[in-house]
Amino acid sequence: MSTPVDPGFAEVLQLIASARLRAVQAVNTALIDLYWQVGAIISHKIETAEWGEGVVNQLAEHIASTHPGLRGFTRPNLYRMRQFYEAYQGQDLVSPLVRQLPWTHNLIILSQAKLPQEREFYLRQAAQEKWSNRELERQFESALFERTVLQPAKVSPVVKYTHPAPQHAFTTTSPNRAHAH
Repeated sequence: MSTPVDPGFAEVLQLIASARLRAVQAVNTALIDLYWQVGAIISHKIETAEWGEGVVNQLAEHIASTHPGLRGFTRPNLYRMRQFYEAYQGQDLVSPLVRQLPWTHNLIILSQAKLPQEREFYLRQAAQEKWSNRELERQFESALFERTVLQPAKVSPVVKYTHPAPQHAFTTTSPNRAHAH
């Protein structure tokens, strides 16, 4: 026979779970900030010709030899950090979003989004909806951005005829269509 469970136990367990979640989020934010800073250093050094492309490989080897247990600083990952920095530098609205998501989410978005608007869309949605990696990939596969942002809403032929408009928000209007009101 089990002893009765005190109702206060659930409250304590909730506090533990909440603290663990905050700790994971703090670690994630610190890692994203680290990757951003490493990417910035690599980007600036290569841009100013202080470093050639081969130096990144030397850096990866140096990190591996001086910190053998440290993972995640391979040559490809260092280039991803550079790409991460270069994709989002100067985008003050997006910067807080990338810190809300795990590194893997950021890599998925960087590798699959074609436009800056698409990256921002998926960053916002993934953070808001708390998507898993698998769900984020599924949303890319289902072309959520294209379906919700790029394609026009379904309207009746009569409305299309009486109110012609550009086909989607990110195309430029040609001179011939600009006067078709």
